[in-house]
Amino acid sequence: MSGKQREKWIDLAKCIAIFIVMINHSRLDVPEVKFWGGMFFVPVFFVLSGFTYRSRKESYWSFFGRKAKRLLLPYIAANGILFAFFVLKDVFLADGNLSDIWWDFAGIFYARNQLFSWETPTLFFPKFGANIYFLQCLNSPTWFLPALFLTMALFEALLRLTKRDGRKMLLGAVILLCLANLYHYLFPLLLPWSIDAIPYFLIMFMWGYFMGRKEFLTYFDKHKWVLLLLTGGFLLCSMTNGSANYSIGNYGRSAMMALYNALVSSTIVMYLCNKVEKWIPRFLTVIGEHTLFLLCYHLFVFSVLETVFVGIHPVLMILATATGLTLMAWGKEKVKNAKKQRD
Repeated sequence: MSGKQREKWIDLAKCIAIFIVMINHSRLDVPEVKFWGGMFFVPVFFVLSGFTYRSRKESYWSFFGRKAKRLLLPYIAANGILFAFFVLKDVFLADGNLSDIWWDFAGIFYARNQLFSWETPTLFFPKFGANIYFLQCLNSPTWFLPALFLTMALFEALLRLTKRDGRKMLLGAVILLCLANLYHYLFPLLLPWSIDAIPYFLIMFMWGYFMGRKEFLTYFDKHKWVLLLLTGGFLLCSMTNGSANYSIGNYGRSAMMALYNALVSSTIVMYLCNKVEKWIPRFLTVIGEHTLFLLCYHLFVFSVLETVFVGIHPVLMILATATGLTLMAWGKEKVKNAKKQRD
């Protein structure tokens, strides 16, 4: 971004990604969207975060606190609200049976959707017992917030330790990636706060960061054959590897092919959004500006709409959820800004 001016194409890319998130979490069965969307709808948020990242002249702990306020406070607030709702619901509507709710409480601290990467048997654990599922209070998408927080914290640490030396940063990231890849193939245990996946997200974040600094989008304009070559490799790897689900450590046949698919598909989406920037409707960019709020609460709104309007069509449910939550977030932002001006 230039100064404080938001770039509309970035918000469009976020809008596309959050709609694919909602399609995947709704009853709407669109196999093509779920397959191809799985390549980028989570990764593009990490890539875009890197693309727009600006380091400040501040202590690391000041940075740490600022990012915690930005990402962890919404995580705590969303999970607190949803957990409290389900506790009250179980108390009043389920004869006070709270036997399962404590797993949900533990899951808030663990910040993962499940304990094992069930779909991925490993060398040491070809078979294992029943899985344990967390974040069952319609809060499963919130795992992303602690993951992004740790990714940013690690990136900033590398930035400072290497004194912004890109090659040293890349070397450190690759070493961490190799360790994460080794862990993925040896152990099925998903670590808290997505620690086992953070090196993958770090590569995505760094890709976005250097795309912004090196003006890769302009480079692709002048060298379209490079983008076409990357796209050809993406199509081949996608059909070979399948889609991915980073929240549960399911990377398809190969974690490295999944990472390649994530980087290239995110780049393609960003490039295309950049090309159509002048034609982007305002309402799409407003949705893109408030994807954090949509991410945290869309499953809860889905549940409410399906309860109140039995048989509601998934498309209508998605549109109503996106519109309602965006208006709430937009209104909240306006009130906050007005209060700041008065103070």
